[in-house]
Amino acid sequence: MSDNMKLWDAVSKTDPLHTKKVNQRGGFTAIDAHYQIESATRQFGPIGIGWGYTAGEPIFNEGAIIIPVTLWHGDRSNIFGPIYGCAQMFGQRLDTDAPKKATTDALTKGLSQIGFNADVFLGKFDDNKYVAERSKESAAQAVSSGLQDAWADSVLDGLPKGATARQTAEAFARQIESDFKSKTGETALLNEWERRGKIIARLRVGHEDLWSNLVEVYETTLNGIKEAA
Repeated sequence: MSDNMKLWDAVSKTDPLHTKKVNQRGGFTAIDAHYQIESATRQFGPIGIGWGYTAGEPIFNEGAIIIPVTLWHGDRSNIFGPIYGCAQMFGQRLDTDAPKKATTDALTKGLSQIGFNADVFLGKFDDNKYVAERSKESAAQAVSSGLQDAWADSVLDGLPKGATARQTAEAFARQIESDFKSKTGETALLNEWERRGKIIARLRVGHEDLWSNLVEVYETTLNGIKEAA
């Protein structure tokens, strides 16, 4: 028996690092469009090869622009839509980005219909506890799968089997702190902060205490280098 939910389950969870709260229309959670495109590319392959979309003729109505978008994935004959995206084009002045905004709106809605970021559309991001748990899970996933280099591998190798997201985050925070303190020059410290930026960003969202400590260590070490110079 085929698993009809396989794709949905694979792409339905959202990394909170790529969302933001919008205080309009009663408030809602917006998803970074390029994060969605990255997720679709990871799942299907490059746009235009594994998946893609066609934007139809725009419709203009009372100062707004409406773009119909038809999506396909896997094969160009496997299409669905059109899904309509809308943006205000004429207000006090012309918004030249309105066509792009309307297209993005339709693309986001279309991808959601096959499961991408379904947790946001299902209202789960209204639950702070759910968002906190997703942040922790995303942090662990990012450092274990998205940062495959010798430095990251050395930290992961030192973790016990079945380490939790918190244990993983703590291990990377300890190593980053150690790396900071071992630097002898300002440029080296800045480069270290930039190189570990992905992990640091995850700690900021999922583990505020670890993030705050790293910022303090970074600033203290940097000030010490400047004073010594």
